Amino acid sequence: MERIRGVNLSGWFIPEPWVTPSLFAATGASNEVELQVALGSVAYNERMRQHYETFITEDDFRRMSAIGLNAVRLPVPWYAFGSQGDGEVYIPLVDYIDRAFEWAKKFGMQVLLDLATVPGGQGDSNNSRSTPESTVDWHSSANGRHIALGVLDRLATRYGMRAEIMGIELLDSPIMSVRKNLFTTTDGIPSHYLRNFYRDAYGIVRMHMPEEKMVVFSASGYPSAWKHFMRGDQYKNVCMDVHLYHYRDEMAIDITTPKGLSSAIARNRRLIKEARAAGFPVIVGEWSGAAVFSNVSVTPEGRAAYERVFISNQMASFADAYGWFFQTWKTEKRIAAWDARAALGTLERAMLD
Repeated sequence: MERIRGVNLSGWFIPEPWVTPSLFAATGASNEVELQVALGSVAYNERMRQHYETFITEDDFRRMSAIGLNAVRLPVPWYAFGSQGDGEVYIPLVDYIDRAFEWAKKFGMQVLLDLATVPGGQGDSNNSRSTPESTVDWHSSANGRHIALGVLDRLATRYGMRAEIMGIELLDSPIMSVRKNLFTTTDGIPSHYLRNFYRDAYGIVRMHMPEEKMVVFSASGYPSAWKHFMRGDQYKNVCMDVHLYHYRDEMAIDITTPKGLSSAIARNRRLIKEARAAGFPVIVGEWSGAAVFSNVSVTPEGRAAYERVFISNQMASFADAYGWFFQTWKTEKRIAAWDARAALGTLERAMLD
């Protein structure tokens, strides 16, 4: 398989304030649920329809290909095929997903479909446990599991035989409950629930998608916890996704120091090694140039230089993975550490390879 050099298309189908603040302007909302409440379903869907049409276009795929990228990771919500409920109405997204596949085909790129949200919320192991996005009620929902499996079935049915599909990621970075000690566990989705869901989802997806296409599951921040998982002969081409961020957790260190930079890079290599030791090939589904800068005297130019060095060193640290997806392709504010047009666009094509 050609080495993956990709980007996430975050903020296209799932509105995120840090990617597209204009969608949230003057609403007081901080996430998609609050935004729909603030605007009402009709105004929300009209605003989102305009956003879907304009935020990612064919020209974006042309530019991705031009700088040496060969894949996109496409986060899709559970309502990709539309949904109507008592308090919510979502328009179908499949026409826009179809466009992504057509553009990928035109420019010789691959698409990893990623089920990024589920009813009630599966949390996000990349987020602080105090944020609205860290809500983890999906596994307690009466029909949440059924809905998630249903949308995976429909995605695989519609796209599983496309030449451009790299694979399907079954769930995006859910918060998993892990044991702290003999008597207590952390908040989150019980590991046995996730394991059973992934096994069932694998069976559903494989009915419509051939074995040469990947089925991807999230490490949820704990790659070593998945040893002996999906080890049977019936499981083919299963890949683990690790997300590698260095800007907010308790292990993040100032990268302007040699120790901080080497520690961050060593951590990348260790987590990828743990994932491989669990028995799976690895992709880095999300990473960025964002880091801790404790030195207040660093100028904006100096910060940009440190971020470029950090990005190139991280790329080297992914050598034992199948490849990577930078987070993300574009932001309205062109945030240097997060916007691939700024972060990767100045790198040599040979470095991307």
